[in-house]
Amino acid sequence: MKYAAKYYKIVAMKNSNGTTSFKAEILAPAGNIDSFYAAIDAGADAVYFGVNDFNARAKCENFSLENVAQTIAYAHLLGVKTYITLNTLIADGEIDSFLKTVDVLYNAKADAFIVQDFGMGALIKMLYPDAVLHASTQMGIHNAEGARFLEKCGYKRVILSRESKLDDIKRIREATSLEIEFFVQGALCVAFSGNCYLSSLKDGNSGNRGRCHQLCRLRYSCGKKQGYLLSPADLNLSGEIDELLKAGVCSFKIEGRMKRPAYVAAAVKTYRLALDGAAKSEIERAAKDLSATFSRGKYDEKAYLYDNDDIIDVGHNNNTGVKIGTVLSVRPFKNLYRVTVSSQTAVSDGDGLRIVGDREVTLGMSSPAPEKNGFSFVTAREGITAGAEVFRTLDVLLEKRILEGKKLLPVTCRASLFAGKAASLTLSCGDISVTEKGAPCEKALSAPMDAEQLKKQMKFGVTPLYLQGAELETDGVFIPKSTFNELRRTAVEKLKTAVILSNEPKRAELHPTADDISRARSYYIDKLSVLPSDEYFISDEISDYAVKKGKAFIYSPRDYNLLPKIDFSVKPDEFYLDLPIIATNADVKVVNALLSYLDELCGGKVGVAANNYYGLSFVGNRNVIAGTGMNVYNKVSGGALVDLGVYDVFSGIELKTPEKFVFSLKNSALMTFTHCPYKVSVNSSCTDCKANSPLIYKDERGNAYSITRRKLAYCYFELKMADRDEYFRLLNAPKGVRRALEAVKNEKN
Repeated sequence: MKYAAKYYKIVAMKNSNGTTSFKAEILAPAGNIDSFYAAIDAGADAVYFGVNDFNARAKCENFSLENVAQTIAYAHLLGVKTYITLNTLIADGEIDSFLKTVDVLYNAKADAFIVQDFGMGALIKMLYPDAVLHASTQMGIHNAEGARFLEKCGYKRVILSRESKLDDIKRIREATSLEIEFFVQGALCVAFSGNCYLSSLKDGNSGNRGRCHQLCRLRYSCGKKQGYLLSPADLNLSGEIDELLKAGVCSFKIEGRMKRPAYVAAAVKTYRLALDGAAKSEIERAAKDLSATFSRGKYDEKAYLYDNDDIIDVGHNNNTGVKIGTVLSVRPFKNLYRVTVSSQTAVSDGDGLRIVGDREVTLGMSSPAPEKNGFSFVTAREGITAGAEVFRTLDVLLEKRILEGKKLLPVTCRASLFAGKAASLTLSCGDISVTEKGAPCEKALSAPMDAEQLKKQMKFGVTPLYLQGAELETDGVFIPKSTFNELRRTAVEKLKTAVILSNEPKRAELHPTADDISRARSYYIDKLSVLPSDEYFISDEISDYAVKKGKAFIYSPRDYNLLPKIDFSVKPDEFYLDLPIIATNADVKVVNALLSYLDELCGGKVGVAANNYYGLSFVGNRNVIAGTGMNVYNKVSGGALVDLGVYDVFSGIELKTPEKFVFSLKNSALMTFTHCPYKVSVNSSCTDCKANSPLIYKDERGNAYSITRRKLAYCYFELKMADRDEYFRLLNAPKGVRRALEAVKNEKN
């Protein structure tokens, strides 16, 4: 099957600068070259993928710098954009290697870079002014204030956090000219992206560095409640495409760089149908195929867009498969077992099964035999019992069908072959035409080239092209087959080059020198010398005792709606409000009301500790500290923030050598949730709220975590180490910080 039709919806974006139009796109993941081809063949408009380093899916096969130019060119030949994931935090010692990677990708004509590290985004824009930056979801953009800030910093697109609400997406559309990208399909992170540190501190594998161990998918207990208490259901918003289009989303992103090519293709086909306005029944059939390739048991079809709180699937944490039958019997067979299954579903050699009885067994099935009302197979796996439920986790025939079809470009040709004149071959694809001329033709003595022979010789080999039509103008000439084939090969290469050029970003080749890079780095790093290096004390209560502990006091309330009643006998030199990591438009109003009250309390404007980019919108109006939530991981990032007017910079809690940065002495949150874990674990509700006391979650390894609430217009929840001393031990802080931690510990005792 071959096709080339394209369908685009246009998203009209009303903003202060007028109206901007974007083509709506299906954006597909590619963890390897097979998924890359599967995404394109299924109808993706753009593909995102990573190279070997600096991307948030380090466990993928990924792509090498040696072959990435050919990969990008292939996509551009077929009109597909390529977005490269450089979405991890970068250590100081990695910056040179990072920039070498950027150089290769920029000159290979990648369409955009997906960036998490703010300092690396600043370096890219300084060294490659024409580079297009997309703010990774790891940056946590979820409101208009944060989006506006990044637009001023030169970003073209924001990939919104999955927690973003529909009203806030609309506000971003109205307040900026940014392209808006949103996840519509795939695995959800239970924690706010970019601010999950659990895997980093417990296992030494940071999600912000591409090596998350997914400790959220473990079994947890909370009192009598047990199960996968932190494991979300997968997302499927195929029924919400029209609402998202109206809100201003122009890029519909599919998660799944760790998934098989068939899953990628099935997801693309489902959302292609949804975006192209296919019948509901057709979309539902495609979604059923998608679910059969991978499913955690149920889909979350609303997520956070409509304040949906039911994202946790306590019973499942991985691919459940589709139920197809029940085990009838298990009989010895030589040294193996013959398992007979009651089923109305046809199965095939190589299908994957998950069998759930007294225990769970997964296996790949070999040579199934038909039985009356079912099938049987032989296996060496033990533990299968009669009555167990049988689920199919891999359907090889379905995956083969899903992967059928190939996207090809239609080419028409016109050959002009006249005796005594140069052979001329014109190839056209859409609006693009190229002409190649060869040696003069000779009058045929017999068997002149005709239209049928022309069609037979117009072969394109392994290129993604096909002949749509051929036209021959001739007075009857002979042209050797080898001569015509060379003419065709040259013309095809010309056409491919012209099509690729028409689809790739228009920019000159650029290679910054070592001196250019050194000057760019020094520009930002030198800014760190102006940092005040104050002592900060962070507390959720305002008291004379607290404000005496450091030159600067940071107030980090549990409830931002409560206005503290206090008369200072000793006022701090500097007073800051710790801003929450997440804040909807309604939450920002609560924050602003508290700031106004604190201004009056302190007799002047208080500062803010920003833990998300929306907090940097206060720069120029208040003193702003970049808090731990900003994930400052290198000197360039710290300096870039200072260059924009930030007063002081906390190191990210994953950075082991903070150097010139302030180090936080609080037991920082390892995860921040927007769903209510109290509803999951203790049957709490908004009318019968039980969030006044901490929850204790224990994992299957014996680790204990406390969960507490922060309250604004919405409720947010933070997971921390239940043992504060254990948290500090895991930080492995440098000596100077260790002494400070010991002082805090001794003071408490």
